[in-house]
Amino acid sequence: MSLIVAAAGAALAAMMAVVTNLPDSSAEKVPAPPSTPAPFLVDADSNGAIVFDLAREVIVGYDRSGKVIWQDPAMTRSAYVTCLASCPDAVASGALRGPESGDGWPEIVRSGSESHTRQMKGNDLVLLARSAQTRVVLERRPEGAALVNYHDGRAQQRLPLSTPKMPLITAGPTGELLILSRDESSSTIFLVRPSGTGWVITPENDEAAVGGCVNRQSHAIVYADHAVVIGKSGRKTVPQPHVGACHLVGDTLLAETMSVGPSGHRSLVRYWDLRLDTGWTMEGADKVSADLDPTGQRAAVVQGTVATIRSEAGSQVVRDVVDARYAEDGSLVLLHPDASVSRR
Repeated sequence: MSLIVAAAGAALAAMMAVVTNLPDSSAEKVPAPPSTPAPFLVDADSNGAIVFDLAREVIVGYDRSGKVIWQDPAMTRSAYVTCLASCPDAVASGALRGPESGDGWPEIVRSGSESHTRQMKGNDLVLLARSAQTRVVLERRPEGAALVNYHDGRAQQRLPLSTPKMPLITAGPTGELLILSRDESSSTIFLVRPSGTGWVITPENDEAAVGGCVNRQSHAIVYADHAVVIGKSGRKTVPQPHVGACHLVGDTLLAETMSVGPSGHRSLVRYWDLRLDTGWTMEGADKVSADLDPTGQRAAVVQGTVATIRSEAGSQVVRDVVDARYAEDGSLVLLHPDASVSRR
């Protein structure tokens, strides 16, 4: 299951913003933004999907066939939304404001067509959950923040963060998370991987890290001018600067870079087969999102409203698509401009 942060309000602006600014010598003016904001996929798996419909200011849960199961405008005010054991069952939690926003921010749980709300302690974020008792929670309190790994209601791990600021959270392909917490002098990476009926959190200190991605066996750490993939076969350096987002499956890395200059958006997506030292590059002039299938052999790259599916066999273009995500069964969830979803 692929778990993705749902940005709302200020958090949405952060997700849709440029990863890095790169030089652009063109003197053309930036194109005017579209009048209707595009929806985006919050989360998706083999059973369903969750969509943030920005035009209608509502979060929508779809089943595998693309049928609407629930719609919830209140969830748009939460800082984090993720599927439960399977989509479209979901939990929304946390306030967009920081820990100073006080105690008792509501947690919203959607199960089927039913909705349940309960008060949380502090301004906590539920990052992963199999049930109300087994979950990974980012506890944000005025006295500090910590990652807490609960199993059957008991805290198995409690790892403090050096800052209460919202960390960078990147989802892996099968229920993993890479969490990067940074303050003025240090960075800590927390690798969250499934284990049995819960998860295990492993911390790593890395002062220069600016991002990363993770899967079951390996992870990548992003630095300002390159990335390093760390796995069973050792460490491999990827010479791509300014990586804003990445996806890692086996020995395959998909890395995205996006910038804004005088001529508008510029995007770059690079596919790296680290075992064979081969790959390909796609460039464009639109905002970009991309994903890898569970084998690492296919990639879906969405630029504007066009999705390109690339593999060794060639490329296939699908139009009227604004976001795409591979599920763990290899199916590709496609999001369309009207916020409807289809699957192929």
